[in-house]
Amino acid sequence: MVRAEGSTVFVFGSINADTCYRVSSLPLPGQTVLAGGAHASPGGKGANQAIASSAAGASTFMIGAVGDDTEASAMIRALGDRGVGVDGIVARPDVLTGRALVLVDDEGENSIVVLPGANALLDDRVAAEELTTIGAGDVLVLQNEVSAAANRAAARVARRAGAMVIWNAAPAPVAPEDLIHDIDLLVVNENELAQLAALLGVQPQGAEADDAVRLLSETVDALRHDGHMTIDAVCTLGADGAVYVSAEGSGRVRAPRVDAVDTTAAGDTLVGYLAAHPTLPLGERLVLAGAAGALAVTREGASSSIPSLRDVERMLAATPERTPA
Repeated sequence: MVRAEGSTVFVFGSINADTCYRVSSLPLPGQTVLAGGAHASPGGKGANQAIASSAAGASTFMIGAVGDDTEASAMIRALGDRGVGVDGIVARPDVLTGRALVLVDDEGENSIVVLPGANALLDDRVAAEELTTIGAGDVLVLQNEVSAAANRAAARVARRAGAMVIWNAAPAPVAPEDLIHDIDLLVVNENELAQLAALLGVQPQGAEADDAVRLLSETVDALRHDGHMTIDAVCTLGADGAVYVSAEGSGRVRAPRVDAVDTTAAGDTLVGYLAAHPTLPLGERLVLAGAAGALAVTREGASSSIPSLRDVERMLAATPERTPA
């Protein structure tokens, strides 16, 4: 893979063709609802995060898998059009490109059904072949829409190369014990935080996310026993912003107040922006990333909702009090 000079973000993960339906309310079991509109767009947590990283100004490469259908070329073209390097995307014969069916209600909340397709065939061999140019100062981003074995292989390659590894443990994590040894930054929402804590035997005493994310970080540090630096952790809180803990300190970042239209790619936008600015203190990165996520929910679609750095900076300039608490 050809790479640009300087720090580069490598996103190892899923690529989906999304179909989004607008509904007045999300259906209950056994209920049929009518859609008021529909549109198709590129998606998948990996692809969204790669587009967000590129939008935030970072040289970004996507490593993923597509099928041999018409959606494959459309997904690759969409990533390239947003400035993402696509040489690391492999095609798998006789399989569909990943699919996602997204329902979005009038409050901007969503329900999503995902067919992994080619994403399930992303393996350790691809990680070894496509991450040969990752190096010190670079960033690797992982999520849970590909196999845990593939993620572990990618993380180990990045760790040996001296790169920063960000794990967005979403959807809800499974068997994290091996992966946590190679992670520098963990990003979860409140539900994922609770499930990951349960998998690791962590029992937060209070309901506050601040305490839970701190305890989770301490537990992961204790499990590592390998001399790695303290793991940083972020828990997103939707409209309430995010809490974080790092070697530099901990705190809470408030989210800009916006009218939500579609929350589909908000978390992916935040992760991509976090990856794009690895040298900033975590609290400062979260201010920028949180504003990007907030701006994304004011727009329809997944990758199509991801804002440019210029738009995010304009939002922050209008709310100068937006600093880490």
